[in-house]
Amino acid sequence: MNYEKIKSIILTLLVGISIFLTFNLWTYQPGYDTINSDEAYDVSVGDKIPENELNNVLIKPFKLFYHTGNRTVGTSSEFEINKVIEQLRAWTLFDLKDLSKEYSLPEMEAIIHGAEKVEIVFPDKVPLSTYSQVLKIEEKSTPNGSFDRIVIDLNNDGSDTGSVYFVLYDEGEKKFYESRVGLTSLEAFKENFVQKAVYNFDEYIKQSLNNKKTIFLPKDPIEYYSYKSYMDLDYPEDYVQALFSDPKSVDKGFTAQGEKYTNVYSLLKTNKEHHTLSFVNPSEEKNGGSFATSLLQNSMEFVNDHGGWTDKYQFFSISSQENKIVYRLFMQHYPVFNENGMAEISLIMGKESINEYSRPYFNLDYDLSFESVKEVRLQSGRSVLYALANDHTINFDYVEDVIVGYKMTRDASETNSKFLVFEPSWYYKYDGNWLRLPLEDEEGLGFGLE
Repeated sequence: MNYEKIKSIILTLLVGISIFLTFNLWTYQPGYDTINSDEAYDVSVGDKIPENELNNVLIKPFKLFYHTGNRTVGTSSEFEINKVIEQLRAWTLFDLKDLSKEYSLPEMEAIIHGAEKVEIVFPDKVPLSTYSQVLKIEEKSTPNGSFDRIVIDLNNDGSDTGSVYFVLYDEGEKKFYESRVGLTSLEAFKENFVQKAVYNFDEYIKQSLNNKKTIFLPKDPIEYYSYKSYMDLDYPEDYVQALFSDPKSVDKGFTAQGEKYTNVYSLLKTNKEHHTLSFVNPSEEKNGGSFATSLLQNSMEFVNDHGGWTDKYQFFSISSQENKIVYRLFMQHYPVFNENGMAEISLIMGKESINEYSRPYFNLDYDLSFESVKEVRLQSGRSVLYALANDHTINFDYVEDVIVGYKMTRDASETNSKFLVFEPSWYYKYDGNWLRLPLEDEEGLGFGLE
């Protein structure tokens, strides 16, 4: 083979390799992962609650009573209520039965408020299937009904088990579920609970509202405390990143109250005076009449997905007809009220996602110094009921409940508008709305009833 042929072969090989490499270069596709746009804008405005703890953290009772037979004692102490719930969570409940058709409302009331009963009250009705994730209930499937109180029967009828009831005690709707618990668990609870409750809890008196509902209110005036807090503001833009599917497509504008952020489908507006925001997604149709279970679970997960539990919010009210649910700020285990929406997270769920979402965009930094904490004496529950019944501007037939709560206001004595004051007050539920009985009126509520 002569030199020229060798050169031709080598040249041919080089040209072939060059063509092969060029082809591969032109047709090469890198193995990049697809970018998920949702993950790209995964903004968390606060810490997220572990998913398996959502129900336990957000769905809490706010009253605890012990009925001895001749008197009732009670508390709203978070510490005491949490201790009872933790013991209840350790039990195994079994043989769950729906006995709703077997009892009338008066018969249910007699059981609930009878001797040796512990009554644990929630702010509104809770789906049993949702709360079964907090407790240990042996049944694989739980009823679709709801309850607003748990009743532990401490009576021993000679059986090796005791009863725990889940009750919805309401004029328009009643549910009565009975479950069983081992006697060993019940006796241990009774030994730890009863004596402490009798000697440490406040005495409560039974009051009937229009012969429709029975409530329990403090027999005597009680000392509460007012508090002061500083608002740490969040950035509204963080909520824009979290709530809009494509934040890059959002236009920013201004209103008389604050900013507005819009795209083709949604609108977010802020109120700079009250530090609140509202998000509306009209493209997500309202779906009135949703199951309470899905409404509660979906709303908790929606807020948790962007770390929206920025303070001590708890489940407070639910309306399946409106698809609406409210989580309220709690202070010292009492609900907080503010007429400008600064103390609640309100949601209206659509078929697939959120339809309306309103909330504050701040978190609280409490000042617990001696100078900022003040003692406030509230009148007895009987005096408050007397005042309501004799107020000619109120139709007492529409009074649904009476509780102690905190009124949230701006601190008028501070030059810095970011300070808030929390003042204990009496509140009454009137035709579906919570209204405050002003403190200046409470100071004169003697009426010779103390």
